[in-house]
Amino acid sequence: MEVHNDNPWSLCRKEEGMGIRGDYAGQTDTSFYTPSHVKAIVKGLGLNIIGESNDNLVLYCPFHNNVNTPCFYISERTGAWLCFNPSCGEAGGLKDLVKRILGKNEFEVLRFIMSKKSEADDIFEDTLNSLFEDKPDFEEFPQETLDNLYTELGNSEEAKEYFKSRGINEESMHYFKLGYSSKMDMVIVPVHSPDGMPVGLVGRSIKEKRFKNSTNLPKNKTMFNIHRAKRIGENVIVVESSFDAIRIHQAGFPNVVATLGGHLSKENLALLNRYFNRITIMTDADLAGRELGFSIANRLKNKDILWASYEYGKIYPHDAKDAGDMTEKEIITCIKNAVSDIEYRSWNP
Repeated sequence: MEVHNDNPWSLCRKEEGMGIRGDYAGQTDTSFYTPSHVKAIVKGLGLNIIGESNDNLVLYCPFHNNVNTPCFYISERTGAWLCFNPSCGEAGGLKDLVKRILGKNEFEVLRFIMSKKSEADDIFEDTLNSLFEDKPDFEEFPQETLDNLYTELGNSEEAKEYFKSRGINEESMHYFKLGYSSKMDMVIVPVHSPDGMPVGLVGRSIKEKRFKNSTNLPKNKTMFNIHRAKRIGENVIVVESSFDAIRIHQAGFPNVVATLGGHLSKENLALLNRYFNRITIMTDADLAGRELGFSIANRLKNKDILWASYEYGKIYPHDAKDAGDMTEKEIITCIKNAVSDIEYRSWNP
């Protein structure tokens, strides 16, 4: 994704008064906001934050057909915004943005902005608490062992065919550095800490449904693929198994993590809370999977919670249990048709 690396607001301070380019003729908004308040307002407007650059939020412009490279910037300090596309050039202040998108009058705009202040305070408190939490310690797993297992996979057609039978292509085998142990006759999935340090592995027999984790695998302190997903943006898809996560990655959604089981620890929840604002739940369709999803939704109420769904009132197609039972097209449909937590609960799944 291409974003502008310079600070766009340096272009906006050449003159006193309006101070931003474009045809915005409204009164200057001189209010100052906290970053969490600006994010809460933007989220309340239904705008999706793609990334951040310096002290600015980066979005797709809501005023023209901007679907490829995001060119809309909002200052986290002042709420001033502008579109860098020369054919658009829209610009203004945060109050003006609320007014234009929601069609509200001046009083309603102020009430909307103030209503998001409490949400911002909750976000700030959660962030502050997370800073004082004890950071989990990880013991580094030997990279040489993972490299040898990766090499061994390349020499085993049987192991590669097993991955392919589970819908995992060779590109993913290379990307995730998957492996194979001929001694244990197991395919191997490496697991990393949130900072990207190798901390263990998950093994699965290619002839029977038998699993084996490396000794002291800290799955309560990390999640599969979180070190990559947290760098992509504020949105994340949560599944249970690493195989499901890889299938979803192949379908075009690299912002996916796996819980590595049906349990979510306090540390796992803290990771979701710290790194993401929108969480799409795509856990297994059985009772245990739904309970895991409800645990996420109930304990992260300050987040935008969505549930993957194939169509209205139907979670997954043809009684599929998880992403591993779906085609790539079906996975895409389930994610794109995700519904709100309120709507999902109304289905009484």
